[in-house]
Parts: sequence; C-alpha cells; structure tokens
Amino acid sequence: MNEWLEYIDDRRYVIHLDQLFKLFLRNIWIIILCTVLAGGAAFAYSDYCITPLYQSSIKMYVNNTVNSSDSTSITSSDITASQNLVDTYAVVLTSYPTLSEVIEQTGVNYTYEQLSAMIATAAIDETEVFRVTVTSSDPTEAAELANAIAEIAPDQIMEIVSGSSVKVVEYARVATTYSSPNKTRYALMGAMLGFCLSCLGIMLFSSLKNGMSVEERIRREYKNKAVLSVIPLMGKKAKRRRKKKEDSTDVELCENLSFASGEAYKLLRENISFCFSDETGEKKCRIIGVTSSVRSEGKSTTAINLAYTLALANHKVCLIDCDFRLPSVAKRLKLHRKPGMTNFLAGKASGSEIIQSYTSEQARLCVIAAGDIPPNPSELLGSKKMQEMLKVIGSSFDYMILDLPPIGIVSDALTVTKMIDGMLFVVREDFYDRRILRESMRTLEAVDTRLLGTVVTHSTTLKKEYRHYGSKYGYKYGYQYGYGGESTDDSSEEKDQPGRHRKRK
Repeated sequence: MNEWLEYIDDRRYVIHLDQLFKLFLRNIWIIILCTVLAGGAAFAYSDYCITPLYQSSIKMYVNNTVNSSDSTSITSSDITASQNLVDTYAVVLTSYPTLSEVIEQTGVNYTYEQLSAMIATAAIDETEVFRVTVTSSDPTEAAELANAIAEIAPDQIMEIVSGSSVKVVEYARVATTYSSPNKTRYALMGAMLGFCLSCLGIMLFSSLKNGMSVEERIRREYKNKAVLSVIPLMGKKAKRRRKKKEDSTDVELCENLSFASGEAYKLLRENISFCFSDETGEKKCRIIGVTSSVRSEGKSTTAINLAYTLALANHKVCLIDCDFRLPSVAKRLKLHRKPGMTNFLAGKASGSEIIQSYTSEQARLCVIAAGDIPPNPSELLGSKKMQEMLKVIGSSFDYMILDLPPIGIVSDALTVTKMIDGMLFVVREDFYDRRILRESMRTLEAVDTRLLGTVVTHSTTLKKEYRHYGSKYGYKYGYQYGYGGESTDDSSEEKDQPGRHRKRK
C-alpha cells in the first residue's frame, strides 16, 4: 500500500506522519503553486465579483431622566438602567414606524425589510452609549440614512419610552473606504483552501496510484491463494498498450523478454517447483493449467513464457493450446495452427503430426497448437481421449502447460480440472473485475481444483527503485551474460532467429 498508510485489518489503518510529511515535501512545489493560485483567485473574485459595501455610523447617548432629575450626580444604578435601555431603544429604532419615516424623509427606494437588514445596533464597551450602523453600496446614501435615523429616533423613543431621552453624540460621515469585502481575508482563506485541497489531492492521487495492489488484495481477500509472481509492465510500448487497454499480440515472449519480465517468470518457475516439492515417489510429468477470469488478462502470454522459462532450466516441456474457441499460441510463436489438438481428438491427426518445435539459442520446447475450431470444445476437452492423450504424451516430458479458456466466461477449463496437477490463475492488474474474480475463485473451489497460486500481469505498482534496478542492471547483465541474446533493433537478425523456424517432430 502507500508508505504513509498501513493496512492492519478490515477496521484499522495506521497513518505514518513522517512518511506523509515526506510525501508533501516531495510535492512541495505543487502545494505552493496551488496555494498561490487559490489565494490569487480568491483575491480577484473579491475585487471584481463582489460589490463593495460602505458603512456610516451614528452614536447616541441613553439618558434616564427619571432617575437623574433630582440629583446632581449620576449613580451606578443610573448607568445600569441606561444600559438596560439600549436593547429597548434598538428595537424602537428598527420598528416599522421609525423606518417608514426614514424612507419617506430620504426618498430611498427600499422596503421596510430591506432597510431593516441594512441597520445594525450595538452598545459601545458596556456604556450607555450605543452605535447605529447603516451599510449600503453607496457611501453617501449610507450617511444620509444614518443621519435621518439620528433625527427621527429621539422623538420616536420619547413617545414610546417615558422618562428617558436619547441624545446624538456623533453624526454620520461619508465613508471614504469600503468596509467589505475584506480582500486580504478572502486571499488568506483562498490560500488556506488551496493548501488543504492540494494536500488532500496529493494524498488521494497517491492512494489511487500506489494504493492496495492486486497482489495485496488477493492476499487479503483470498488468504490461501498465494501470489507466485508479479509480471511488470515495462517500456514505452507497454505504456501505449496500457493506455489503449487492448490485448495486443506484440508482447514480450520467450527470448525477447526484458530483464524485469524474465526475472518475474523465473520467480514463477521456482515457486511452481516449490509447489510440488512435498510430493514423494517416482518422478512424473507435472500437468499445469493456466486460466483467468476473463479474456485479455495475459493467460496465453503467461503460459508461453512459463513453458519457455521451464525449458531454460533444462526441463522437457510441452505447451498445449487448449483454448479451442480463441486459440493464440501458434500465432504468437509463428507456428502452424493446424493440425492440432482438436484434429487429434477428432481422430483426424496422429500424435506425431500435431507436435511442433519452438527453438532458440537458449532453449527448446514442444508446442501443440489448438487446431481447427470445433463446434463442441467443452466436450473435446473433457473427453476420455483427452485424458489418455495427456498420460501418453506426459511420459516424455517433465512439464505440460495447458493454455485453458477463461473460466469466468465459459466452463471449458473446468472439464480438465481432474486431469491436471494444479491450476495457475492469471489476474491483470488494470483490467480485472473483483466480482468476476471472486466468482471464478469460488468456481475453482467448487470443483475441488488444486490452485497452485495466482500470477499478476501488467503490474504498474512496482516501485521506482525496482524499475531503475531493472533498467540499469538488466542491460548490463543481460548483455554480458547473453540474456536477451540478439539486439531487437536488428530486424534482419531477428528474422533469422532459430525460434522463428517452423519445425515438426
């Protein structure tokens, strides 16, 4: 998973703050750019899109004449009584009679509700002086409305609240600067928002790019299904294929494997040998089926390269194309498609006629193509003749690799589960469907198939260090020790490679 997010179980995750800080530090210029752009955008929005508002205020003093009429000094009780009257006076100031008279006197085109929303009252520092503030988009209008309230309010208050009076302390003046919007505050809020969104975006992108890989997901959801190997998707052609998401026949096969892919298939070969290491008795041929849940997941490529890698280890290997509906092995290895397995099962060809040879400077393996496409592929695969044929041919080989149809689409592969020693399940990282994968796994369990493990293809979650290792040391070691053999840039030499000749045994 991500370096900063560690999976514990279904309900627990651990966030490593030091790794998260390093993630932000690696993308610091993105964060700075987003912060500056968001702050500038918020400043521009407040400057061009928000109408500036101006405020003008009057100050009025509350005088409790009843308490102060017989005394030359003002007591604390007089001040407390005056302070308590401030809220009462605020209600009177914003009442309908008062504001209606203000509208009539100033001649403004506002309703009572609109003008009431423009007025705010508040006491000043817990004194008996209070402020009345009028907000308007026109500074002159705001001052006129405030002064009109100063002229009308005292008479209105004296009529309603007996025994008290209000005196104007300060009249309103025309504002020279706007009170809102606060462009600095908008810019800071925009910058803060840009900073937070950029950090969240980096975390989200890191989760999507480097989130739980197929390998980790399989190990988590299918605890008994080991991942035997992860085949990387490397190179420019691989990137174009990933972008198009199409199953191209122009893929790395056999002696043309890159260093990273070759090492991944060698790891698969070694892990398969460990799968049979606990078996005792006389040595026999291991029959291994290769399937997937749907098409285009790389099962045929895996079957071909697995067979070739086994042959590199001096094993006698026979590769059989058992995908009778959409055969591809013969085409990819540039061999004859027929006669093949279907012709033999139908009694139209002998065993010696259907076995072809694929050779290179490093290895040699036998190949049996699919043959003609039959109307009953499932019946042919599950026939008794198929079982007898595997036993007879198997006596001459160490391994037999069967390229089977995908079990998520057709049931052909299930008919041979009793004839094989184990099944390899191929999952393509950027292509698989979790629901179909789950159903395919359940299908294999239902027919009691021995699943050797899974192979993840088209992996893009490998770390940069591993890719650098493969590109740096793969060329050096491959060139010096003969891995990869001929240069792929020399088209004339590639055409003369022994592996491209069609031979029959």
